[in-house]
Amino acid sequence: MFKATMTTAALALTLAACEDAPPPARPVAAAPAPAPAAPAETAVAVEAAAAPAYVYSYNPVGKRDPFRSPLEELNQSGQASQVTTCTEPLCAFDLDQLKLVAVVTGDANPLAMVEDPQGRGHIVRRNTRVGRQGGKVTQILRDSMTVTEVFSGNGEIIKNPVTLQLKPDDKQDPSYNLMTGKNFGE
Repeated sequence: MFKATMTTAALALTLAACEDAPPPARPVAAAPAPAPAAPAETAVAVEAAAAPAYVYSYNPVGKRDPFRSPLEELNQSGQASQVTTCTEPLCAFDLDQLKLVAVVTGDANPLAMVEDPQGRGHIVRRNTRVGRQGGKVTQILRDSMTVTEVFSGNGEIIKNPVTLQLKPDDKQDPSYNLMTGKNFGE
């Protein structure tokens, strides 16, 4: 008996909700005809009537993400001030201890060879981490390599580009004839 009563009540509510028609649309009142005016005034009135309402567009640049916790942002800013740790072998040396030995260019991905103080050679490409400050190789040219170190101080980011040069031509090692073992200049 209870089931039948509840079913009947639910059916009655559903039918009552379906019977209502949506409210009719409000009629748009026609704008009153303006009195005859000077042509310049009518042009301004037409432009004002034709101009769309102000459209708001949201620009999120420089604003906090509302879906992230402000505490996470505080933790990240504290970590950003610390020096980044680098685990690559070239991060154990200062940039002035490294020597640019060779460069291979003419390709979309140029590479260079850097010699550490122990005399071991290391191949580097763009974005390779180099130096104790965690700098990255940003540019490799035919006679030089640029490593950019990034520091954060006083709330601003400071970029320090350091260039390693190949030895000039007059100081390069002499060329040897591999067949005879003698210098080419002799």
